[in-house]
Amino acid sequence: MAKEMYRIIDSRGRVYLPKELRLALSLENGSLVKLAESDGNLQLRKVHLIELGDHSPEAVEAYVSAAAAAMPREKQLQLAARLLGQLNEKKEATE
Repeated sequence: MAKEMYRIIDSRGRVYLPKELRLALSLENGSLVKLAESDGNLQLRKVHLIELGDHSPEAVEAYVSAAAAAMPREKQLQLAARLLGQLNEKKEATE
């Protein structure tokens, strides 16, 4: 296990994970992690799938981000266009 390290949380709540830790946990851009609080401690765990039944906005965002990262660029653009279309439809319906 890597040695203990101290890090400062920035004004947006972010923490930089040093390369040594990312390599040890096989974390890379787009990796999915689960954060949990337990007895005043923060736990971070790499996961491959969102747990069944978790419909929180954070879980949905993580799932969509991980799924989109695995898609070819053309599929990503098609999905983005479809989502923007749905947002525009909702906006027009409320006006």
